[in-house]
Formats: sequence, C-alpha cells, structure tokens
Amino acid sequence: MTVNTHLLDMPETVSEVVTKNEDGSCSVFLNARMTREKQRESYLHALDHINNEDFDSGLSVQEIEAQYKTD
Repeated sequence: MTVNTHLLDMPETVSEVVTKNEDGSCSVFLNARMTREKQRESYLHALDHINNEDFDSGLSVQEIEAQYKTD
C-alpha cells in the first residue's frame, strides 16, 4: 500500500490526520508544529489505523479511538 506523508501547520490539538484516497493509497498529514518524536508517534499511530483497515470498519472516529485507548 502506498502511504503519502505530508507535514502541515495544524492546530496544536491535532497531531495527525489520515485519509484513504480514491486510488486506494492513504495520506498521512502530520502536524509540522509538533516535535519530531511526537510526529514519529503520530505517524506510527496512523499506520496502525491503516494496517487495521479502520477506514472500512464502519465505526466512527470516536469509536475507533476508544478501542485504541483500551488496548
């Protein structure tokens, strides 16, 4: 799977955003305002979502994130 990674200035409350693209690839947008370590953690978190196929789960973002907090 192709994963495109982008650094963007985002609000401090947002560490990353992941989207599934029409061609089946994914895009990970990391907050350029975060430290490199936080960007790394956020990237790995995003890869977990991609590898677990969370986009196709039918669950809301809140439900998906709640599952990660209990794991």
